[in-house]
Amino acid sequence: IGELLYLKGTITDAFGIPIEGATIKIWQTNSAGQYQSLLDDDKYIDENFTMSGTARSDNLGRYGFKTIFPGFEDERAPHINMIITHPKFTKIETEIYFENHPLNIKDPYYMSYDEEDQKALTAKVVNITNDTKDGKIATFNIVMDGIHPYKGY
Repeated sequence: IGELLYLKGTITDAFGIPIEGATIKIWQTNSAGQYQSLLDDDKYIDENFTMSGTARSDNLGRYGFKTIFPGFEDERAPHINMIITHPKFTKIETEIYFENHPLNIKDPYYMSYDEEDQKALTAKVVNITNDTKDGKIATFNIVMDGIHPYKGY
């Protein structure tokens, strides 16, 4: 239940070289802004939505998820939690926010970052078609610290 969202992007090293085989894990709220909890009977649970997923980057560093646009909870803006790992790079744990969302400026976590970091944490969002019912595409590119040990430039 909710608005269809395709989350995609590329993972590169500090020189922009694609990183193949990175593991990307995401988790998020459902469209009502609730995290899945089997312990709370009173929370809205969408039985058809697992609220998490895992992907691997391909040989061009690309990754993608088909999900829904997350709802918002309390004073938080809609966001997706993400962990990126690769054996030759430092692990990244972050949150993805969405470009031009009106709740971003009310989110205490988002607002705690400086403008440059906010830009790095914010996915570009476009409608798939002119009909907003068709969903959105969010693009979130990731740069991992370091360089490929086998690439030289």
